[in-house]
Amino acid sequence: MTLAGCSSTPTTSTEQVKARIVCDTYIILNMCVEDLAGDGTVDMVYFSDTNEAFMYQQGMHNAVAQVMPLHRCAVPLNVGMQATTNRILGRENLSLSEELDITRQLIANYVAAKPAIDACNARFEDNNPGTIAQEDQFFVEESDWDVE
Repeated sequence: MTLAGCSSTPTTSTEQVKARIVCDTYIILNMCVEDLAGDGTVDMVYFSDTNEAFMYQQGMHNAVAQVMPLHRCAVPLNVGMQATTNRILGRENLSLSEELDITRQLIANYVAAKPAIDACNARFEDNNPGTIAQEDQFFVEESDWDVE
């Protein structure tokens, strides 16, 4: 597991917020979790390269949207992902086996959420026929190769 960092500037006053941000690289993605209220519960999850929240705690949609833009397909954290991301907040006290378990849980929860996220992205692609799906940009059938 490679350690990577990120920073963000909340739009709310720091006097009102006891935010805690923890970022790390899981698989190949640099993911950040943020606890806006300082209560030990993750309120939003985002990738540091896009700075768009893609998951948020149930009932925190508006609070998260005030701090960071929401991805067009942002979804509430399900129970499993909420529990897993909450564990990331205490990362400095985790053993290697616990960190590996978090990575395994993130993958499992991501796979569970992927169909809904893919369906949402497909709806946006369907409404934008001029755009090329990301998968189409990188994976081209051999028969489509232009050979001279």
